Amino acid sequence: MKVYGVIDRIEDGKIVVVNLVDRDGIMYLPKEMFNFKIYEGLWLIIEINPDEEETNKMKLKIKKLQEKLLKRKK
Repeated sequence: MKVYGVIDRIEDGKIVVVNLVDRDGIMYLPKEMFNFKIYEGLWLIIEINPDEEETNKMKLKIKKLQEKLLKRKK
């Protein structure tokens, strides 16, 4: 999914406030995540994709931890 946004402001030189143009919302992002020059009024294309592989890894990790905790209680 692609979303268009425009940088509204940069708070305290650290937080980039992005108004989502084609959606109703705001994103607050750390300035360090941008590897290009940013400024107020800069338009962005924001792409959001699911990461099923990482999701499954975390589910497995949580399941193993739950099993470990349940065994510990006995």
